[in-house]
Amino acid sequence: MTKILILVLSFLLGLLTVTACSSCSSTGNAVVPTSIPSPTPRAAVENKTLPTPAPLGQMIVYDDLQVVMSEAEVTTSYLTEYGSEREPSAGQKFIWIHILIKNISQSEQILPAAEHFSVLYDSAEFKPTYGHRKDHTDYTSLNTSMSMGQEVDAWLRFDIPATAELQELQFAFLPESSQVSFDFSSSEYFWADHPIYLWSCMP
Repeated sequence: MTKILILVLSFLLGLLTVTACSSCSSTGNAVVPTSIPSPTPRAAVENKTLPTPAPLGQMIVYDDLQVVMSEAEVTTSYLTEYGSEREPSAGQKFIWIHILIKNISQSEQILPAAEHFSVLYDSAEFKPTYGHRKDHTDYTSLNTSMSMGQEVDAWLRFDIPATAELQELQFAFLPESSQVSFDFSSSEYFWADHPIYLWSCMP
């Protein structure tokens, strides 16, 4: 009888031990795996491409100014208004852009600075420099103000690679900025939402 009692007590003691350990594992002391947050999808960046170039002679109107690119001419040298001949640096040539601007407002307007014009070749951008070509009014030498109804008829000179063909070139008017960024993102460039007007240089 005593042996049976001892066996029963041993069994009950073991059962209590197992139950206690099971309770410990179900309390707050148990290790709970930390969930890994799923990556937040990034907002898509809006890439903007340049507008389709307008043909030569097409007028655009911006802020009471009429602007027309009327002609593009490529030369490998030119005669200055002082009678001397000027040639480009090695590997370059000149492109001359003839533009017409008219103030159609009822007040004085500021003539766009030369830095607001560019010639584009592939993904390269070229800025104008002084020309002083004989019998060609140089845009960079004009007065900066335009009276009501005044018209400007002038030329811009750009130095471009000698390999550039006329059909590969575009002329840009950037009235509110001074630089073009190709396939630009509006979230990265402050000028991305500014207007850009393009003309083809090929007749």
